[in-house]
Amino acid sequence: MDIEWLEDFLSFSNLSSFTRAAQERHVTQSAFSRRIRSLEDWIGTQLIDRDTVPPKLTAAGYLFREVARETVRNLQDTRLTLGQKKQAFSGIKLYVSHSLAQSFLSDWIAELWQRMINFQFDIHSVDTYEGLLALSSGRCDILMAYSSPLAPLPLDETLFPSIHLADDRLLPVSAPNADGSARYSLAERSDKPLPVLAFPMETFFGRLVNGIVRFSGENRKINTVMQSHNPMSLHTLALNGMGISWLPERLIRADLAAGKLVLAGNDSWCCQLQIKIYESQEKMNTLQPHVWESIKVMQESQNLLAQ
Repeated sequence: MDIEWLEDFLSFSNLSSFTRAAQERHVTQSAFSRRIRSLEDWIGTQLIDRDTVPPKLTAAGYLFREVARETVRNLQDTRLTLGQKKQAFSGIKLYVSHSLAQSFLSDWIAELWQRMINFQFDIHSVDTYEGLLALSSGRCDILMAYSSPLAPLPLDETLFPSIHLADDRLLPVSAPNADGSARYSLAERSDKPLPVLAFPMETFFGRLVNGIVRFSGENRKINTVMQSHNPMSLHTLALNGMGISWLPERLIRADLAAGKLVLAGNDSWCCQLQIKIYESQEKMNTLQPHVWESIKVMQESQNLLAQ
């Protein structure tokens, strides 16, 4: 939840107009409306009745208004008390999913850096769905994330166009036995449940793994023994022999080559992935539109070299 959402809500509560409140907050009306929707999604209830003319706060909205005022006031007072001054940074806000921040981002940034000068990125490593929310609510300029038809991202690409950067795979892996075979194998026929190191169901990878298991055609008993949003945590646990984990191939490529991790299942247990970046067209047009064009040109040249 972003303090800007609270300030947006308070602006609307004072003006009872999406248009005037958006003007006061120096954003477009569509971006302002998305941010209010994001706040309502986070709260879990409707705060504004849009069926009335003019729109007005719901009963929940009136109750929440006092909480929002007090919260914003306390945050502002605390900031002043601690003597913290806002640091202006003009960098493009790039949100990137955790695993890509570890395995893909640095090389991509380095190549882009060679092609461009005088640009800055303000990088945030996040869960994929947190990044989607940031993009749709206007807090993020560019999102780098995985994509898969097995768990489509809920984005309108007419508003948030994308560029396909590279491919990857989500692989089930395990620490090896002394003979190099998987310590835990999905091919193993046993009534004993396999220990799994899992992503939570509400995460992107959690949804993917759930789809893989459901559509595998195998009735394999699985027991989640550890769970984490962070792929690096699951990676470490898998290396320590705690169970099977589904991890992006780019993240574990060195460990697979060194035999520290081995495949725990065949292709039916794997999933193809695309690495994409999505832009907020609305925001990038007012920031540095040449950045997006430079990314397109860089990707087109890489595609030609790959042919």
